[in-house]
Amino acid sequence: MTSGSGIGTIASGITNGYATLAEVKAYVNTDAIDAGDDAVIEDMIEMASRLIDAETHRTFYARTETRYFDYTSERGLMLDDDLLTISTSGLKNGDSTVITTADYKLFPLNLNQKSEIRLLQSSSIYWDTDGYSNTEGVISVAGTWGYSATAPDNIKHACISIVISAYHRRYGEGVEGVATITAAGVVVTPKDIPADAWGIIKSYRKRL
Repeated sequence: MTSGSGIGTIASGITNGYATLAEVKAYVNTDAIDAGDDAVIEDMIEMASRLIDAETHRTFYARTETRYFDYTSERGLMLDDDLLTISTSGLKNGDSTVITTADYKLFPLNLNQKSEIRLLQSSSIYWDTDGYSNTEGVISVAGTWGYSATAPDNIKHACISIVISAYHRRYGEGVEGVATITAAGVVVTPKDIPADAWGIIKSYRKRL
């Protein structure tokens, strides 16, 4: 893995991982870990983190990006991902007009993760199509996306638990006594999700 330097990078060799190498090692008896397996464990941490993303349908690190949405005749614009903040001049209508914070609120009001941009009843702004009356993907939202900027403690625990399960399976200590060994060391799969980690993942799963 390449060393990450952007948002969400926890350690050298891990990009947007939900635990560190030191945290995994601190969780188990380090005598049981091969001294040469640091790089393999870092790979496992990153793979486990992406497995959590796939199973929850969300990410637990901040991503700065622009996402596009179809025109709607309603006051509310439903989002397809967790929104943390909208950047300055980051909300543009279908006609490319910037919609300011005086014209909208983010919902739910009392949660950090926003799923809707609602134009205020007091605002004269309405969602609009583009200059050709197209409705598809004409509204753009630039901002910070993700469930949180850093992984919650229980997501970190789930990641560590998955890594430890995958590490044991690498040496034939899995549930079925079968190790899936590759040139990189191991493939982290859903079968490596222990019951405690699975319970955490389900509690964060986003409905699609």
